[in-house]
Amino acid sequence: MTKFSACVIILALRLIYQPSHPPTGNTPFASPSLHSTNIQTLSPAKLISLNGSISHNKVILQWVVGNNETADQFEVEKSTDGTNFTMVALVFGTDIAATGNYEFYEKVNQQKVLYRIKLINKDRKIEYSKVIEINPNA
Repeated sequence: MTKFSACVIILALRLIYQPSHPPTGNTPFASPSLHSTNIQTLSPAKLISLNGSISHNKVILQWVVGNNETADQFEVEKSTDGTNFTMVALVFGTDIAATGNYEFYEKVNQQKVLYRIKLINKDRKIEYSKVIEINPNA
Protein backbone atom coordinates (compact mmCIF):
# COMPACT_ATOMS: atom_id res chain seq x y z
CA MET A 1 0.00 0.00 0.00
CA THR A 2 1.41 3.41 -0.89
CA LYS A 3 1.76 6.22 1.66
CA PHE A 4 -0.88 8.20 -0.22
CA SER A 5 -3.37 5.31 -0.06
CA ALA A 6 -2.73 4.88 3.64
CA CYS A 7 -3.32 8.62 4.24
CA VAL A 8 -6.58 8.54 2.30
CA ILE A 9 -7.80 5.52 4.28
CA ILE A 10 -6.84 7.12 7.61
CA LEU A 11 -8.57 10.36 6.66
CA ALA A 12 -11.73 8.49 5.56
CA LEU A 13 -11.84 6.47 8.78
CA ARG A 14 -11.29 9.59 10.85
CA LEU A 15 -14.22 11.30 9.14
CA ILE A 16 -16.47 8.27 9.57
CA TYR A 17 -15.65 7.55 13.20
CA GLN A 18 -15.42 11.13 14.47
CA PRO A 19 -18.71 12.85 13.73
CA SER A 20 -18.64 16.63 13.62
CA HIS A 21 -21.39 16.84 16.28
CA PRO A 22 -21.19 15.13 19.66
CA PRO A 23 -23.57 12.18 20.08
CA THR A 24 -26.89 12.87 21.78
CA GLY A 25 -29.20 10.41 23.50
CA ASN A 26 -28.98 6.77 22.49
CA THR A 27 -27.38 7.23 19.11
CA PRO A 28 -26.23 3.85 17.80
CA PHE A 29 -22.53 3.58 16.92
CA ALA A 30 -21.76 6.90 18.61
CA SER A 31 -18.25 7.54 19.87
CA PRO A 32 -17.95 7.55 23.64
CA SER A 33 -17.03 10.87 25.19
CA LEU A 34 -13.53 11.29 26.55
CA HIS A 35 -13.95 11.05 30.32
CA SER A 36 -17.11 13.16 30.03
CA THR A 37 -14.98 16.16 29.10
CA ASN A 38 -16.44 18.66 26.68
CA ILE A 39 -13.72 19.75 24.20
CA GLN A 40 -15.13 23.27 24.16
CA THR A 41 -14.35 23.74 27.88
CA LEU A 42 -10.65 23.04 27.32
CA SER A 43 -8.24 25.74 26.21
CA PRO A 44 -7.44 25.62 22.50
CA ALA A 45 -4.10 24.25 21.38
CA LYS A 46 -1.41 26.87 20.80
CA LEU A 47 1.67 26.76 18.62
CA ILE A 48 4.63 27.34 20.93
CA SER A 49 7.46 27.17 18.40
CA LEU A 50 8.31 26.30 14.80
CA ASN A 51 11.85 25.60 13.63
CA GLY A 52 13.22 24.56 10.27
CA SER A 53 16.55 23.23 9.07
CA ILE A 54 18.21 21.32 6.26
CA SER A 55 19.90 18.00 6.97
CA HIS A 56 20.96 15.22 4.57
CA ASN A 57 19.21 16.92 1.61
CA LYS A 58 15.91 17.14 3.54
CA VAL A 59 13.95 20.06 4.91
CA ILE A 60 13.02 19.29 8.51
CA LEU A 61 10.24 21.26 10.19
CA GLN A 62 9.68 20.76 13.92
CA TRP A 63 6.95 22.38 15.96
CA VAL A 64 5.75 22.28 19.55
CA VAL A 65 2.11 22.65 20.59
CA GLY A 66 0.68 23.48 24.02
CA ASN A 67 -2.72 22.06 25.09
CA ASN A 68 -2.03 19.36 22.53
CA GLU A 69 -5.11 17.31 23.45
CA THR A 70 -7.35 19.89 21.77
CA ALA A 71 -5.37 19.98 18.49
CA ASP A 72 -7.14 18.10 15.70
CA GLN A 73 -4.77 18.48 12.75
CA PHE A 74 -1.98 20.54 11.25
CA GLU A 75 -1.66 21.62 7.64
CA VAL A 76 1.93 22.21 6.54
CA GLU A 77 1.86 25.01 3.97
CA LYS A 78 4.62 26.35 1.75
CA SER A 79 5.15 29.26 -0.59
CA THR A 80 7.84 30.63 -2.87
CA ASP A 81 6.53 34.22 -2.84
CA GLY A 82 5.36 34.62 0.80
CA THR A 83 1.81 35.42 -0.31
CA ASN A 84 0.35 32.31 -1.92
CA PHE A 85 0.62 29.25 0.33
CA THR A 86 -0.39 25.71 -0.62
CA MET A 87 -0.87 22.71 1.63
CA VAL A 88 1.86 20.10 1.20
CA ALA A 89 1.05 17.79 4.12
CA LEU A 90 -1.63 16.96 6.67
CA VAL A 91 -0.49 15.86 10.14
CA PHE A 92 -3.04 14.60 12.67
CA GLY A 93 -2.88 15.55 16.36
CA THR A 94 -1.87 12.85 18.82
CA ASP A 95 -4.40 13.54 21.65
CA ILE A 96 -1.51 13.39 24.12
CA ALA A 97 -2.20 15.79 26.99
CA ALA A 98 -0.08 18.89 27.65
CA THR A 99 2.72 19.49 25.11
CA GLY A 100 3.06 17.75 21.74
CA ASN A 101 6.05 17.62 19.39
CA TYR A 102 5.62 17.21 15.64
CA GLU A 103 7.87 16.93 12.58
CA PHE A 104 7.62 17.13 8.81
CA TYR A 105 10.26 16.16 6.23
CA GLU A 106 10.55 16.77 2.52
CA LYS A 107 13.29 16.86 -0.11
CA VAL A 108 15.16 20.15 -0.34
CA ASN A 109 14.11 22.46 -3.16
CA GLN A 110 16.92 24.37 -4.88
CA GLN A 111 15.22 27.71 -4.23
CA LYS A 112 14.09 29.64 -1.17
CA VAL A 113 10.87 28.23 0.31
CA LEU A 114 8.67 29.71 3.03
CA TYR A 115 6.76 27.42 5.41
CA ARG A 116 4.01 27.87 7.98
CA ILE A 117 1.78 25.58 10.03
CA LYS A 118 -2.00 25.92 10.09
CA LEU A 119 -3.30 24.53 13.40
CA ILE A 120 -6.92 23.38 13.36
CA ASN A 121 -8.35 22.77 16.83
CA LYS A 122 -11.08 20.23 17.57
CA ASP A 123 -13.51 23.14 17.98
CA ARG A 124 -12.51 24.10 14.36
CA LYS A 125 -10.71 27.32 15.43
CA ILE A 126 -7.62 28.03 13.33
CA GLU A 127 -4.24 29.47 14.24
CA TYR A 128 -1.26 30.07 11.95
CA SER A 129 2.39 29.82 12.94
CA LYS A 130 5.01 32.37 12.08
CA VAL A 131 6.46 32.00 8.57
CA ILE A 132 9.96 30.54 8.38
CA GLU A 133 12.35 30.61 5.42
CA ILE A 134 14.43 27.66 4.25
CA ASN A 135 17.09 28.70 1.75
CA PRO A 136 19.58 26.02 0.66
CA ASN A 137 21.71 28.69 -1.08
CA ALA A 138 22.20 30.85 2.02
